[in-house]
Amino acid sequence: MLELSSEGDLKQARVFNRSFGGDTLNTAVAAARLGSNVGYITRLGNDAFALALQEMILKEGIQISPKRNGKGPTGLYFVSVDHEGQRDFVYYRQHSAATQLGPDDISVDLIKQSKIVYSSGITLAISPSARQATLKAFRLARENGVMTAFDPNYREALWESEEKMVDAFNEVLPWVDIFLPSFPDDTVSMINFNKPQQVVDYFLFKGVKLVVVKVGAQGCYLGYKREIQQIPSMSIKAIDTTGAGDAFNGGFLHGLAQGESLINCAKLGITTASLKVLNRGSAIAMPNRDAVYNRAFSH
Repeated sequence: MLELSSEGDLKQARVFNRSFGGDTLNTAVAAARLGSNVGYITRLGNDAFALALQEMILKEGIQISPKRNGKGPTGLYFVSVDHEGQRDFVYYRQHSAATQLGPDDISVDLIKQSKIVYSSGITLAISPSARQATLKAFRLARENGVMTAFDPNYREALWESEEKMVDAFNEVLPWVDIFLPSFPDDTVSMINFNKPQQVVDYFLFKGVKLVVVKVGAQGCYLGYKREIQQIPSMSIKAIDTTGAGDAFNGGFLHGLAQGESLINCAKLGITTASLKVLNRGSAIAMPNRDAVYNRAFSH
């Protein structure tokens, strides 16, 4: 999506900074900047912004498949950031090119080449065809021994009802190896638990192999083989929290693909997110490998 950001209240803003973002794109860029080989499956339209977006993705070293073959415009969102780094969003993505993503766009060869296949609840929500594309990708990954990772990233405005959301998540969950919800933003609507540990227990019981609950400034909770560990966060002053959870996902999944321990994966995720929020923007603000590794493993 095209990102137009401003400081202060959106209704007062007169000047916007142009960039690009979107949850799965942010995660792809975060992982690529850390050194992972990343492929990104989407649909881009034929407007000028789509061309700029494609160039940006390729410049990050990300393999994009397929390329500009979508109908509809490039999706757009406006975001304002206050003095504490918190955001206010307005989205225009209905009928955008990305919503045209479908099962035919899923390449079994690309899935087979991967160590991890990642998607999100936003992809499930933007269109029925995108939902089917995600299910196909995860099914092919499972059939070919490739790990799957999923962030529910719940956005109320994208769903007709909580029931529709729960149905969609329950449909994809049996294919998910790594579950990456944020507490409480995602979990309260899915399961009304008031402790991150309860969320971990619930999804482990549901059959997910690895549950990573992101808790913002409190770090994260790792659940694996019925054991739960809390990994603390870093002490930072956030400038812009846009894409922080996506940054964590990119760092964590990069570590996992590199064979790091789960603790080190969590450190990479937390550090990537912490360094990201020190700068404005989403994808553009993802930190580089040296900055993350020097900070994550400095002690």
